[in-house]
Amino acid sequence: MKPLMLRKIRSLTMLALISTAFALTLLPVLSLIGTVVYNGMSVVFRNFPGIFFDIPAAPGSSEVGGIGPHLLGTMLLVALAMAIGTPISILAAVFTAEAIKSWERNLGRLTRLLTHMMIEFPTIVVGLAVYGLMTTLAPYIRALIPGFRPFSLLSGVIALIMVSAPYMYAQVEDGLKSIPQHIREAVYSLGAGRVLTSYVLLRYLKSTVYAAISISLARMISETAALFFTAFGSNVYPPLDSNLLFRPVGSLTLAVYTLGLSGYENWVELSWAASFILLMLCLALFALSKVVIRGE
Repeated sequence: MKPLMLRKIRSLTMLALISTAFALTLLPVLSLIGTVVYNGMSVVFRNFPGIFFDIPAAPGSSEVGGIGPHLLGTMLLVALAMAIGTPISILAAVFTAEAIKSWERNLGRLTRLLTHMMIEFPTIVVGLAVYGLMTTLAPYIRALIPGFRPFSLLSGVIALIMVSAPYMYAQVEDGLKSIPQHIREAVYSLGAGRVLTSYVLLRYLKSTVYAAISISLARMISETAALFFTAFGSNVYPPLDSNLLFRPVGSLTLAVYTLGLSGYENWVELSWAASFILLMLCLALFALSKVVIRGE
């Protein structure tokens, strides 16, 4: 056999093996997505649009109700955690990457070490730590806020920040470190201070910042374990008053877990609906982030 023909056979064989391995890798993911869509979409359309606003029906009844409280709880948890965690993560990353003085570099190294350690923490440990902290502080906080509870929206927000902030910090810090030094020197040479220089460098890294925010947002939306001992979950709408932060709230991920394990057929069906909506939210977030990043 000629050497050229032999090389072509080897190339086609390896291409076939790689394609087969790729297809086998995608098969479980596609199977999972298909199962969630098949089981969840029918439940959503059975009570559309009430599925987005109603509370879960009575267990064991012929109705499925809706996941309104869980959707509201997810929006509250994610909105508050993003509003607090995003500036903290980005400013910490800027401080670490742009440290100049000796004490700043030492503090930056310590911050980098702790945040990378937090990335490896099991999220349920984070939830337990937040619950333990809130339980310890509860007697003192109740002296100021009588309605305070360790299981609350506030506890869930703190847990989500601790889970997601390290990912945003690491992404932004790596991006700042990858900027060529001559760009940084050019900005300083124009007379810009450290604050203005950091702003210019972040503008230079808009795609990286958007990607970091998207990753952090996806972590918050899909997080379950950290909310078991913090947000706790609720099948009813929380009263929208001054004590909202100190009451338990539901979330889509907790709804998938608790309703799916309930043993009642209508609640299990509602769990499939919550899974479908959660999947659609994550896919929409992924698609939106791709559009935004490519537009930069």
